[in-house]
Amino acid sequence: MDNLRETAKSLDERAEPYVMVTVVRRKRPSSATVGDKAIVTADGEMKGFVGGHCTRDLVIGQAQECLRTGESKLVLVTSQPPGRVEEDVTVLSMTCASEGTVELFLEPKNMDPPLIIVGTSPIALALEEWAPRFALAPLRISLEEAAPGGVADEPPTRLRNQLDLHTGTAAYGVVATMGVYDVDGLLALSALPLRYLGLVTSPKRWTAMRTDLTAAGASSEFIDFVTAPAGFDIGALGPQEIALSILAQIVERRRRHAQVRWRGQSAEGHPEPDEAADSRELAAPRQVIDPVCGMTVDLEKSPHRLVLDGTIYGFCCAGCRDRFARDPEAYLSHA
Repeated sequence: MDNLRETAKSLDERAEPYVMVTVVRRKRPSSATVGDKAIVTADGEMKGFVGGHCTRDLVIGQAQECLRTGESKLVLVTSQPPGRVEEDVTVLSMTCASEGTVELFLEPKNMDPPLIIVGTSPIALALEEWAPRFALAPLRISLEEAAPGGVADEPPTRLRNQLDLHTGTAAYGVVATMGVYDVDGLLALSALPLRYLGLVTSPKRWTAMRTDLTAAGASSEFIDFVTAPAGFDIGALGPQEIALSILAQIVERRRRHAQVRWRGQSAEGHPEPDEAADSRELAAPRQVIDPVCGMTVDLEKSPHRLVLDGTIYGFCCAGCRDRFARDPEAYLSHA
């Protein structure tokens, strides 16, 4: 348990998302005990113990779903399908020969995405102050506050050295240096995965800056990703109102355009492939709902399957499969 606490502390310090899994109920012959805990990281690694191999695979899949939605959930893994599925409980089929039942509480942690703010301007300070109210974790960096760098350290490097981010965490970014080192600020963030990047500037200055960014090695894809001027046009006056207009734009991007993102740029200016995301997607279990009892079933692992009109249906047990086979329309009509 001490090792698990140290793992959680380390993840918290890096603001890296993870899911804390706790056993809240068990029924023999499950190997878990009430109070057992485990941590599932964003890349699908589990540390701790909440059950055997079959339970482990199911929990990792459900934990990754928690990280996608940001919501906690109760998960029941059982070899004995309940008569009815309780509301707000995800029921999964225990396919191991050892059988048993275990109920788990999954709680996502560190789900507030980072908002990286570049600069010391009043707008930058206002963004830092307001960000937590919008479920954003502010991280402000600046050349003025950067540690002295070596002779070869370029300004973008000195800015990035102030960050301690999990490499897979897609952040939001705003450059608000008021023209002092805007290009350096944008280049510093171009290497990171981003959901939004805004620049506090005027339309006329942004037109000129696009040429400067190209000359500095930024790709056209990155330049097009930048939102400039940042913020909605609400007639804002003063740093607080301008910061509010930018935060409103970030909220809109977060809620309505969640898939729009920048994956990060290599030193040569090319977009980085999202290999980690691709591997997570490939590793994700294919889960379906048993049309008879409503349990969630891992289609790739359940031996109880049936093909009807080209569709593969998964079942928690042979009984549900056989009932469906006798009268599929009775169950499909309620789907």
